[in-house]
Amino acid sequence: MIPPSQTPQRSRLRHFAIVLGLLAMGALADDAKELDWVSTGETPEAERDAQCLRCGGHYVDPLAESDPDDRPEISDIRARATESELQGDDVYLRGGVSVDQGYRQLRGEDGYFDRAEREGTVSGGITLREPGVLLRGEEASYSANSGEASIRDSEFVLHEQHLNGSAAQLRRAADGTLYIHDGRVSYCAPDDEEWAMRADSIKLDLVEGLGTATGAKLDVAGVPVLYLPWVRFPLDDRRRTGLLWPDISSDSNGGLDLAVPVYLNLAPNYDALYTPRYIQERGLNHEIATRYLSRNTGMWSVGGTWMGSDDRYARERPDASDDSRWLANVRQNGLFEQRWRSRIDYSRVSDVDYFKDLNTSNLDTKRQTSLLQLGSLDYLGDQWLIGLELQEFQSLADDLDNDYQKLPQITARYRSENTPFNIAPIFLSQYSYFDSNDDVVTGQRVYMEGGAVYPMLWQYGFLNTTAKYRYLEYELTDDGQLGNDSPSAGSALASLDGGLFFERSTSLAGKPLLQTLEPRAYYLISEYDDQSTQPDFDSAELTFTYNQLFRDTRFSGRDRLDDANRLSLGLTTRYISAEDGREYLSASVGQIFYLRDRRVRLNPEDTALDQSSSEMAGEVNFTPNKRLNLRSSLVWDPDSGNMNAGSAYASYQRADNALFNVGYSYRRPVNLVDSDTVTEQAHLSAYYPVNNRWSVFGAVNFSVEGSTSVEDMVGIEYDSCCWRVRLLYLRYIDTASSQDPDFTDPSLERRYSTQVQVLLKGMGGFGSRVTDLLEDMIRGFDERDY
Repeated sequence: MIPPSQTPQRSRLRHFAIVLGLLAMGALADDAKELDWVSTGETPEAERDAQCLRCGGHYVDPLAESDPDDRPEISDIRARATESELQGDDVYLRGGVSVDQGYRQLRGEDGYFDRAEREGTVSGGITLREPGVLLRGEEASYSANSGEASIRDSEFVLHEQHLNGSAAQLRRAADGTLYIHDGRVSYCAPDDEEWAMRADSIKLDLVEGLGTATGAKLDVAGVPVLYLPWVRFPLDDRRRTGLLWPDISSDSNGGLDLAVPVYLNLAPNYDALYTPRYIQERGLNHEIATRYLSRNTGMWSVGGTWMGSDDRYARERPDASDDSRWLANVRQNGLFEQRWRSRIDYSRVSDVDYFKDLNTSNLDTKRQTSLLQLGSLDYLGDQWLIGLELQEFQSLADDLDNDYQKLPQITARYRSENTPFNIAPIFLSQYSYFDSNDDVVTGQRVYMEGGAVYPMLWQYGFLNTTAKYRYLEYELTDDGQLGNDSPSAGSALASLDGGLFFERSTSLAGKPLLQTLEPRAYYLISEYDDQSTQPDFDSAELTFTYNQLFRDTRFSGRDRLDDANRLSLGLTTRYISAEDGREYLSASVGQIFYLRDRRVRLNPEDTALDQSSSEMAGEVNFTPNKRLNLRSSLVWDPDSGNMNAGSAYASYQRADNALFNVGYSYRRPVNLVDSDTVTEQAHLSAYYPVNNRWSVFGAVNFSVEGSTSVEDMVGIEYDSCCWRVRLLYLRYIDTASSQDPDFTDPSLERRYSTQVQVLLKGMGGFGSRVTDLLEDMIRGFDERDY
C-alpha cells in the first residue's frame, strides 16, 4: 500500500507524464500537418481508400490543381513581407516573407534577394513548394532563373511517391533532382516510421523515377538490419536495371531455396531476367528469361534453366544416364500487316520429373502430362484462311507414350460472310503428316469438306440449313497393323438449326428486368461409312456437355466421320437488366434424341451405341451483382438416375478485397467398370482481411472419394502503411502426373513448402513465389487488386 504522504506527489507525477505525452502527440501531429499529412479522421469518407486507412492518413498536395503552363522560368517574381528595404539591387525582407514565381512558392521569416543575379536566401522555418514537392528547412539559398535551391536541416515530401525524408543538407538541381547529404527516406507515414533508409548521400531523380544511395543502412523499427554500400530503388513503376530482392523458401523437394534475380532493362523493346538459384539438396540452378517486342514479328519470350548436376536427383534416380537438369521455352505471337499471324509455343525439359522437382511456385505445372511444341503461320485473307502448323509433344509421364507429331499440317478454309438469306459456300481442305518416335502406325491424311449453308435471321429467331460432304483418305506406313495402307471414307451431312426468342418485362427487388425464353432445336443426319481400317492420329470422343448438343460431330480431330440421325432440344432463359443490359441469370437445359444407333466408334472393335437418348445437360450462371458469381453444370442420366458429371462454383469478392470461393466437381465414367473410380473433389479458398492490416488466407482441394486433402495451403499477411509480409505453408500429394492418387497406398508421399514474402513499399521485396501460389490456389486472386 502507498503511504498517504506519498500519494499526492505520485499523482502529480502521473498527471505531469500524461501532459507530456499529450504534448508530444500534439507535436507529432503538428509536424505531420506541416508535411501536408492529413489524418484519416480529417479525410472525407469518400477519399478514405485502403492505403489511407492503413497509414492513418495521406498526403494532400495544396498545389495539385496548379496550372502546369504557369512555369516559374517564364513568370515574374512576386515578393511580400512585413518590412522591406531596397539598397541598389539588393532587397531585404523581414517578417513573413512570401515569394511566388509561377507555380513555385517560397515562404520564411527573413529574406535577401539580389535582383541583378536573381538569387537570394530565406531563413527562419522556410517552405519551398512546387506541385508534388515540398521542401522545408531552417535556411535556403535559391536561384530564380534555374530553380536551384540549397536547404540546411531540411525535411521533404514527394506527394505522388508517398515518400518523405530529411537531410542535414539538401540540394535541388535545376532539373528537379534532389541531392541529399546525411539523410533518410521512408515510405511510411511521417508520424509512424516503421522503416527508413539512412545514407551518407541519396540522389532522387524524379524525371527518371530513380533513387540512388551510397553508404546506406536499412532501419526497421529504428534498428539497423542491412548495410548497402550502394543501392538503387524505383520512385515509380518504370523498368530499371538492377538487383531484385531475393526469393527465400524451404521445400521438402530440396531444402533451403534461395533465388536472387538480376533484371536487365536493355532497351525499350527488350529486357532480360537472370536468376541464380541455390537449392540446398540439389545445387545451383541458372534461370534466364528474355522478352523482345518487334514491330514485324510481334512479342517474343525466350528462356530456360540449367543445372549442371542435381545431387538429389542423382541419388534418387541412379539409373538416369545424366543428372543435369534443364528447361527451354520459346513463346511468340505476331500479326504482320494485319494478314500474317504467327505463333510459337515451345517447351522442353530434360526429364519427366523436372517440374515436380524444381517448380515450386505453380502447382498446375506439376500436374502436366505433356509439353506442347507448336509453330504456326496463318494467312488471313478476305475470303481465305490458310494455315501451316508444326506440332509435337513431350510426354511427362513414364507410362504415357508420346503423342503423334504433325510435321506439317496445312489447312485452307473459305471464309464466307454468312449474310442472312444468302447461300454461303463451305470449303475446307487439310493435309496432315503424322509421325512418331514409337512403333505405331504413321502416315499422311487428307481431309476435305464442301457444301453450303443458308442462314436466315429475324428479330424473333433464326434458322440455319447446312449441307456438306466430308471425305477422308490416308497413305499409311502400318506394317500390316490395320490391314489397309490406303483407307478412305466419305459421308454426307445435313443439319437444320433453329431457335426462337421470346421476351417479357418483369422486375425483381424493384429492378426492371427483361426475361427471355429461347427454345432451340437442332436436327442432324449424316451417312455411315466403314472406318474400321482407319488409324486414330488426333481424335477423341468429346466430353458430353450442354454445348455438345449443337455440334455436328461427337469427335475431336479428323479421324472419324461420325454417323448420326438425331434431334437435339434445348431451352435457355435469361434475366437481363433493362437499364444497362447486364445479364443477371442464364439457365439452359437440353437433351439429344437418337433416331438410330451410332455405329462409328473411336475403337472399331467397340459395339454400336444404341441408347435412344443422351444424358440431360444443364448449365446455370447467376451474377446478381458485380461481387457474387454462381455457376454450375450438370449431366444427368434419366435412364439410370445417376448424375454422371456435375460442378458448382461460387465466388464472392467484397469491397475490402475479401475473396471467398467454394466449389464442387463430380465425374462418373460413363462405362463404369471395377477398375474405374468416381472423381469427386471439393475446393475451398479465401483471402480475408481481418482488419486494415492483418489478413489470413487459405485453400483446400479435397478428394471426397479419398477423404483427404490433395493440396492445402494456409497463410497470414501483415500489411502496414509502408511494408507487407506474408507467410505461407503448403502441402500437396506427390503422385505421377497421369495417375489418380491411390489414397490407400501407405507409401503415398506428401510434400510441403514454406514460403515467406517481404515487401518494403517503394523499395521492392523478396518472395515473389508466394504471389504465384496465391494466384494459383485462390481463384480470382490478382496481386494488382490487393
